[in-house]
Amino acid sequence: MSRLTNNQTSPQPITPLRFAAKSISLLALLTGLIYLRVVGVESITAVLDGNWGQSSVILFFLLVVATLGILCAWRLEALGGMIALVCGLGAGILAYLTIENNKLFTTFAYSSPFLVAGGLSLACWWRERN
Repeated sequence: MSRLTNNQTSPQPITPLRFAAKSISLLALLTGLIYLRVVGVESITAVLDGNWGQSSVILFFLLVVATLGILCAWRLEALGGMIALVCGLGAGILAYLTIENNKLFTTFAYSSPFLVAGGLSLACWWRERN
């Protein structure tokens, strides 16, 4: 048993909202890793073929940052949630503008894991703040 000094903070309590946020963040992280593999292969193939494929490279970058934002949200809920939320929104907009078939479904698929996980992380931070 150790005592906390003034420098150390106590662990955050596990509330139902925080449990839901962490659970959904884990699922969003796994989804983000799958998306990174698929979009990463597509963007590397486009670059190697000489067809620069700027939209796929930008989408890959947004997915990398959104996935890192979800990882960051495990420790810093406000920062990680905001990063995941903004990058998820950017990935959704980019997917809507560049993909020809099933625009709404593709937009939803690319952005929803990051929007939901980021929003829940921000809600946990907001609730803890008050």
